[in-house]
Amino acid sequence: DMALFYTFLITACVVVYYTLRPGPGGTVFMWRDKVQHFGAYATLAFLATLAAIDLRRAVLIAVLLAVLGYALEVLQTYVGRSYDLYDAAANALGCLAGVSIAALIRRIAGHV
Repeated sequence: DMALFYTFLITACVVVYYTLRPGPGGTVFMWRDKVQHFGAYATLAFLATLAAIDLRRAVLIAVLLAVLGYALEVLQTYVGRSYDLYDAAANALGCLAGVSIAALIRRIAGHV
């Protein structure tokens, strides 16, 4: 579905923009920040899974999104923000949740 694909692309651009936007880096573990990371990447993986041709490609996209999340954490150090492994973990867990929920929906809807 092209509408889902374009929604995914726009959402991905927003996530990348806010991840690399210069700003203060935090050093204190803030659970709300982790929820935001988890939610953003769960949304991306969810949309990608629904838009993907098949589940195998959806899982590949989710893995690539988790890698992107880690890479963006590293790149944050170049824009005045800090690297946080917990953020990268929240990103990866969000990808797992998003692809899992969307895969379940696809299975129930009979699109596997």
